[in-house]
Amino acid sequence: MKKTLLILLTAALFLLPGRSISGADSAYDAVVIGAGGGGLAAAARMSLGGMKVLLIEQHYKVGGYMTNFERDDYTFEVSLHAMDGLDPDDGMNIPTFTDLGIIGKVKPIKLDPMYLSYYPDFEIVVPADVEEYRLLLKEKFPHEAEGIDGLYKDMEDMKDAMVALMDLAGGRSSQAFATMMRNPAALMRLPGFWRSSLADVLDKRVSDPKFIAVFTQLAGFAGASPGDVPAIFFGVMWNSYHKGGYYYFEGGSQAVSDAMAEVIEENGGEILLSTKAVKIEVEDGKAVAVQTEDGGRYPCRYVVSNANAPDTLFKMVGKDLLPADYVKRVESMKVGLSCFQVYMGVDHDYSEYFTGGAHEIMVNTGYDQEKNFQMYKKGDPENSSFAIVNYSIADPSVAPAGKSVIVITAILPYDYKDGWHEAESYAKYTELKNEVAMVFVRRAEKILPGLEKNVEVMEVGSPRTMEHFTLNPGGSIFGWDNIPEQSLLKRLEQKTPIKNLYLAGAWTFPGGGQSGVLVSGLMAANKILKAEGKKVPGTN
Repeated sequence: MKKTLLILLTAALFLLPGRSISGADSAYDAVVIGAGGGGLAAAARMSLGGMKVLLIEQHYKVGGYMTNFERDDYTFEVSLHAMDGLDPDDGMNIPTFTDLGIIGKVKPIKLDPMYLSYYPDFEIVVPADVEEYRLLLKEKFPHEAEGIDGLYKDMEDMKDAMVALMDLAGGRSSQAFATMMRNPAALMRLPGFWRSSLADVLDKRVSDPKFIAVFTQLAGFAGASPGDVPAIFFGVMWNSYHKGGYYYFEGGSQAVSDAMAEVIEENGGEILLSTKAVKIEVEDGKAVAVQTEDGGRYPCRYVVSNANAPDTLFKMVGKDLLPADYVKRVESMKVGLSCFQVYMGVDHDYSEYFTGGAHEIMVNTGYDQEKNFQMYKKGDPENSSFAIVNYSIADPSVAPAGKSVIVITAILPYDYKDGWHEAESYAKYTELKNEVAMVFVRRAEKILPGLEKNVEVMEVGSPRTMEHFTLNPGGSIFGWDNIPEQSLLKRLEQKTPIKNLYLAGAWTFPGGGQSGVLVSGLMAANKILKAEGKKVPGTN
């Protein structure tokens, strides 16, 4: 009788929610920590490759920054302004979406123009089409025509060099060779682009401050000024948007996250939500299991962490288990910027104010982008540049007919005004957050008349909000700061010094942004599949 009770009690303990049954038969091939874009991509690719995968996510839904939320009749996009590279013929993300098994599960919405750049005495609607954009730039800045053609050549060489490099990294040697044969000079120029900032490249071609401000507008998407952002990073992003297509999705970025989750579950993978991973067990230098805050333990042969790199390496693993030089390198890296967002459901159709059908207005206070970024960093909501996005133009389903979803996005410091008064009280924190939100709403009202009185629903996200939901230090939306010293190949590698522990997401190559994290997760998964001796689609 006692033996029977012991067996029943043991079984009951293992069947509690959040627990797994130990043993070789129940262990997972891979446990992925964090269901942001990188974690979802890694889990989806490994599931498609026949591996038994468990994805653990601390939030109640998948996606990380690739999510949406609802308030009353409005649906709000958390972060995506536009996805790049989904044109069928020349889209850099087509192979990524194909390899993840989601190419037929999402409905991209092509956007053209890209955005309206607004300045106090000038505005320009930026076309998505690359040649149409060239003609417009020459029309607006005829004195820079020769320099514009030179910049276009630079952008072409950056694209070809990085496409060849990515093909080589992904095992697609024949495609890489074809690109190099078509434009052999591109790879020769790559080291120079790698060492240069965007400002360095521009200085050799053009001089008009107004033109430079217009052309470098997309640097904001990289979270760095033209003087800081690596030329090659900007070039890849610029090309993928202008040559590969500028897109949103029906259902927003949540649709992409949900599609990857569907792939995981269709291929035998499991997703565990509202569960926080707290420890990666290491035995004899190898990752062997993941422990969760609720007492769960999940044995596995591989671990992929899409959680932020500092917490993964220093809290879940521990500095004492890592090589000293690796610890020193990670400790020296600088965390990227966060953002401030005002989400509004508005009882008015504001589409007429978005010139040419653009869904986004970049509101610039001046032409000096370096000065603009200094304002971001010191925290100046009265004078900082910001963006106004009308998601109802990109996807009319997000708001009732005749109404709009308007989101204001700005960059403000994590430690703004004594840490947003968060340590003092939640009431003071909320008061300051709403006060700053109204500064931006009233500034936006100069472009969208009557905005404040038409707001029906409003949610405000500070850098502290970003940290609470993603656990990223400083609420970073870019992972590491996008500066030459820690960009692209100077990001952390997916493979870590701990055997069978891999990283995915914005903290690794190729970097931040939704496209970047998907590629990172895919690369982590492909490395594991190759280690397993499994065929990786698209390689040769």
